[in-house]
Amino acid sequence: MMQRFFFCAAFFCAAVFLLFVLFSDHIQNVHADSSTESNKYLLRYRFQKGNVLRWNVLQSLKIRTSVSGVEEVVETTSRSTKVWTVISVDNKETATFEYLVDDVNMRQFQTDKDGAKIAEYNSRKDKNIPGAFINLDGTIGVPLAHISIDVLGKTSKKPLRIYSGSTSTENRIVILLPKEPVAVGDSWSEVMPVEIAQSNGTVKKINTRQEFTLFGVHSGIAVIKFATRILTPLTPKEESQILDKFLSGKMELDLDAGHFIRQETTIDKRVIGFQGAGDNIHYLARLTECCCGLNSCELCSPKK
Repeated sequence: MMQRFFFCAAFFCAAVFLLFVLFSDHIQNVHADSSTESNKYLLRYRFQKGNVLRWNVLQSLKIRTSVSGVEEVVETTSRSTKVWTVISVDNKETATFEYLVDDVNMRQFQTDKDGAKIAEYNSRKDKNIPGAFINLDGTIGVPLAHISIDVLGKTSKKPLRIYSGSTSTENRIVILLPKEPVAVGDSWSEVMPVEIAQSNGTVKKINTRQEFTLFGVHSGIAVIKFATRILTPLTPKEESQILDKFLSGKMELDLDAGHFIRQETTIDKRVIGFQGAGDNIHYLARLTECCCGLNSCELCSPKK
């Protein structure tokens, strides 16, 4: 009986000790989680000479306009591969890379009072470029620009030839990063001037502000959300001229690699009365871009 008592007592003590250890671990984990939440992160771009980054880009643009009761719809989709080749990095860690578009597959659908028109172009298969995409002539597979990026995202561009993207978001390279370390939930912003041509030949300068927030950090990936605010009062006609500036979305920055691995950008803007009382325009654009080789990216599947 006594041996059984000691056995039960020993078992009880061991159980209590185990519960104490588990509870202590739990308390430590709670404190660790709290400590993690209070951490601040230094967000920086970092590149090395010789780096080659390939990006899969999926874009869509749909513009629906109605003027004097006549409706017109233009819808463009494209899938492309852009390439950054880092050609130099100076002593301040400002990197200069050569930018080119390796391939593109585009489709445009247009309907108006004259009916429907379809244009398609695949740079891997087609020799001739349709008129709708003539701006791509001589721009696929060749260096387009030398672009420099400092550690905070300030950029400068030296075009090597005239080129333009299928939508304005094609030229979005990086976003501004904060000078100081930031915690999850912290925000920063950048004021960006924009010029609007007036009918009398003058130019109106307006200010836009891009607002950024560190939404979260998981497994070394910082998720940054952003939105654009127009700070200058505008008429509907003026708004219709800068529809491509109403950007919002999120970007994912690999803290160790020092560059973005994914971005999602959306523009969904409608303007009523941009020409007459009943006239309206709806601008809807989407961009998804990710660094080739990212396992979680559906765009990285082999091209057909």
